[in-house]
Amino acid sequence: MGRLSCSGATLIGALLSAMYVLISVYVITPSLPLICYRLYGLTSLQTYLYYVSYPNDRQTTKLLVASIWLLDTVHFALISLTVYFYLVTNYFNPAGLVDGHWSLFVSVILNSIIACVVQSFFVGRIFRLCGPRIKWWIATGLGLLVFCHFAFGIETVIFMFIKKELSRIPEINLFAATPFAIFAVLSDIVIAGFLCYLLHGSRTGFRRTDAIVTTLIIYAINRCLLTSVVAVIEVIVFSVMPHSLWFVAIDFVIGKLYANSLLATLNSRASVRSLKGDNINSIPVSHISDIQFNDFKTR
Repeated sequence: MGRLSCSGATLIGALLSAMYVLISVYVITPSLPLICYRLYGLTSLQTYLYYVSYPNDRQTTKLLVASIWLLDTVHFALISLTVYFYLVTNYFNPAGLVDGHWSLFVSVILNSIIACVVQSFFVGRIFRLCGPRIKWWIATGLGLLVFCHFAFGIETVIFMFIKKELSRIPEINLFAATPFAIFAVLSDIVIAGFLCYLLHGSRTGFRRTDAIVTTLIIYAINRCLLTSVVAVIEVIVFSVMPHSLWFVAIDFVIGKLYANSLLATLNSRASVRSLKGDNINSIPVSHISDIQFNDFKTR
């Protein structure tokens, strides 16, 4: 029964990750943040909308979006392979459920890479927002947090391959999995905090401009909130139920939260622009300093 429960958790996570949700990527009113289901179907939808809506963006940004979608697609293929291995190939074969399949472990690597790329993107935005005297110090500190998050993720996967048996995975909780989750939450919160602080300092006193700043702050908070909450839930579940695979179901989703947080940020520029009016150019998150909109056109 325990084995079936573990497999059921894995299947639930995979099904949630594969759900195709047709939902608008634009806010309904200026006061509401962007609402997205960070799942693979929405990743594909947002990727499509990005290329349709922002054909004049820089090639580096387009390459970044393509890379995120490709990584998320590979991750989706890996979790599909994992589910097929446990629920089809080894159906009613308890011996086949003893060891972790390589696709399960590699999917964690993909999540770590996606998280690192997305967090690095936002660190780059903070670097451009900061003053010249402090931007290198802040970017270096944030970069170290992102690196620690990524490094502990890779360490976790390495120990998974070493332990191999799923029943031994709890042995890596203290020195790998827990620090991995801690740095995931810490890096997200610190990045969001700096974005909010820098954006708040860009207020001009003009109602429409300040409304845009407020909206961008809400976006930054929501980007951090979902990934942080899911990371905390994952480590709690892993600590409370170390011998189940419920934490795997949560981990299947978290990479898509990161992927869609980046895509939602890029795609939200049109809705943010509508707060100011049609006389401004598209707003990339990369140039928000002083809220001088004429400098915001992507190249």
